[in-house]
Amino acid sequence: MIRTAGVNELVLEVADLEAAERFYTEVLGFPLIERWEGEGFRGREAVWVLAGGTRIGLWKPALGISRARGGVHVHYALSVAAEDYDAVVEGVRSRGGVVDEVEFGPGNARSAYVADPDHNVVEFWTWDVTQGSPGAPRAVTDGVYGL
Repeated sequence: MIRTAGVNELVLEVADLEAAERFYTEVLGFPLIERWEGEGFRGREAVWVLAGGTRIGLWKPALGISRARGGVHVHYALSVAAEDYDAVVEGVRSRGGVVDEVEFGPGNARSAYVADPDHNVVEFWTWDVTQGSPGAPRAVTDGVYGL
């Protein structure tokens, strides 16, 4: 087994860099920590935001490191403390994010899902993944797909 301390960096390919930057900094409230542009970055245009201890790169489509190309994924989850969950959800909603909520359990964990402008789904989850399964999901928000 490879031991890690968690996710250090995540990169998402975005169609509209300005819209993605606004979503991650204004709706989610993540600080902008770096901007890539110009010849020093071989023409790549990107911004980086910080979500706790995870750096999230928002890149315009281009050939990536080790010939990586963008792809489709379901979502990614960021850990939040149970006592902070309600404030996180209210903050995202107050800044224009459409949030779907799910409970795992009964009552073991809560998740909030919000889509960015490129339909990448960001999850804020209260579960400690080192504890195994939190139990079956139950939709809290009416119309949550997949449940």
